Amino acid sequence: MDGAEWLTTLQRTCAPSGELAADVDALFAAHSRGITREHVPRVAREAGRLAQRFDVDPHHAEIAALLHDVGGIVSGAKMPALCESLGLPIVPEERQVPMLLHAKLSVMLARELYGVTDAGILQAIRFHTTLHAQPTPLDMVVFLADKLEWDQGGVPPYHAQLWSALEQGLEAGTHWFLGWMASPQARLLIPHPDLRAAWRAFGISAPD
Repeated sequence: MDGAEWLTTLQRTCAPSGELAADVDALFAAHSRGITREHVPRVAREAGRLAQRFDVDPHHAEIAALLHDVGGIVSGAKMPALCESLGLPIVPEERQVPMLLHAKLSVMLARELYGVTDAGILQAIRFHTTLHAQPTPLDMVVFLADKLEWDQGGVPPYHAQLWSALEQGLEAGTHWFLGWMASPQARLLIPHPDLRAAWRAFGISAPD
């Protein structure tokens, strides 16, 4: 897949109207991503709520949440070749689990298709799956909103415990969830290097 041609086609066929929520919804509909189409607005609402609760800009949180999964319009099997064509770096873990690349594609689309230039918003999109060693409050809000409103159907098994941890603050909730991700219950296929960096930064013992 040629990245430049792919992006040009998207810019022509999915040109933004100025109403981001509607534009993202139309993008997912056009690519038959029904589960993600339902997941994303729920994450945006949750991100807005968490942002207000923890004194983070809710507008920035909602923008990042609306765009966090737009890279998922590409199938996982096609992501490595597309990222290479676009000049996006790929680490070995992303070759083993290609869907981990969707966050990098989401950043590129946020910037090139939707005109997002705010570095904080782009960073929150980039690390919404794994977090990283020095997360901002916005990063943590989008990361946790994505997990509270997951796309696996039903209520996440950790939902009540994560909400309880958030009673102690945003960092406490983030620490608790990172710990859960290091547990056998998470059933991670492979930890991303950014997730391992977050574990180290939060003092969490990483699985082998």
